[in-house]
Amino acid sequence: MSSADTIEARDDEVVVECDLEAAPEKVWRALTVPELVEQWLGVAPAGAAGDGEASYEIVEAEPFSRLRYAWHDPATTEPDTIVTFDLAPLPDGGTWFRLTHGAT
Repeated sequence: MSSADTIEARDDEVVVECDLEAAPEKVWRALTVPELVEQWLGVAPAGAAGDGEASYEIVEAEPFSRLRYAWHDPATTEPDTIVTFDLAPLPDGGTWFRLTHGAT
């Protein structure tokens, strides 16, 4: 991540924005291959998570640019949330990355 990292917290969502040194294809792979997601984010896909563990399910995918997860956390009484990853290539070969985690 770069010095231009941004983290915003609002009442209904958290937004993290930064530049990554990896190409969008590599970031996409880290977000869509279950074993890599588990290593990077520490969460397993729905059906593979243990009892009481958070899990995710891909609900939208636009390769190399946008990915949305339905996020389920049984440790909370809150309804499932949506995690959106937006990606864009940078001129230096890296990736502009935005994560938005909110109710919708």
